[in-house]
Amino acid sequence: MSHKNQTSVLKVLLDRVQALQDDNKHSEAAISAQTAIETARRTVETDSAAIPQLITALEMLGNLRREEGEYPPAEGLYLEALQLAETSEVSANQLARLKSSLAAVYDFSQLPESAIPLYQQSIELFESMNPPAELDVAHLCNNLGMIYKESGDFEKAEDNYLKALEILERVSGRENTDVAGVYNNLGALHQTSGYNGQAREMYNQALEIHKEVSDPRHPDLGQSYGNLATVLHELGENDQALKNYQAAIRVLESNLSEDTKTFSIVLANFASLMRDLGKERKALSIEKRANKILRRSSA
Repeated sequence: MSHKNQTSVLKVLLDRVQALQDDNKHSEAAISAQTAIETARRTVETDSAAIPQLITALEMLGNLRREEGEYPPAEGLYLEALQLAETSEVSANQLARLKSSLAAVYDFSQLPESAIPLYQQSIELFESMNPPAELDVAHLCNNLGMIYKESGDFEKAEDNYLKALEILERVSGRENTDVAGVYNNLGALHQTSGYNGQAREMYNQALEIHKEVSDPRHPDLGQSYGNLATVLHELGENDQALKNYQAAIRVLESNLSEDTKTFSIVLANFASLMRDLGKERKALSIEKRANKILRRSSA
């Protein structure tokens, strides 16, 4: 087969992988991606010009493996793609994607020391583009914020959350779920740091946005009510905490299959409030219900 024909076959294979992904046919897409990789490797042996297509095929299969939670295979695919990228011209966009995808693998694998530098390199690459890929930068800053929060570096966490928030509000506008998510993350950071007043303001911002843009039964809305309720409880504003817990339970219970874990956490926190209000029997009843839900979900 001529080089030209081999290149054409690879393009057909890669287009098929993309089409299958778009149709959510992930198993078929993975098979086609593996075929594309094998074809590209054979082609590269005689035509180095096919290296970019091999890199793309590796990236595609890596993404599919990562989405399925198969992190070791995804890691190997991304590492091979990055190694090939060192000897071939790839766009800043693709290089940033590969580094951020590998960072996500390390992030989900609880390897922050490996994830952080890759996230930072990805951010620099996305910022270097003309025009900069600002939304990608925002999402990666949010990811970095979560890592730094977990490691106890609250200052770096806040810096990254605020950078993500500034970009998202400027580029996408205030009324969207990504902005609400960053406000929730800032609320959790301030609450963990002991700044409950600031946490209340951040949670309030998130809740107001979710009220505007989220489905009334969406778990994120229920979680926002629950987050605000917890900090109101800590601040001693128990009447308002009670109202928000009740709102959270109504939302989460209406679509319980979506997020059983959050629902059980909200119930447990609600029980704690009842106990603080001297309503021990009510607290025990709520805790019994939460335990029942957890047992049912793990069965």
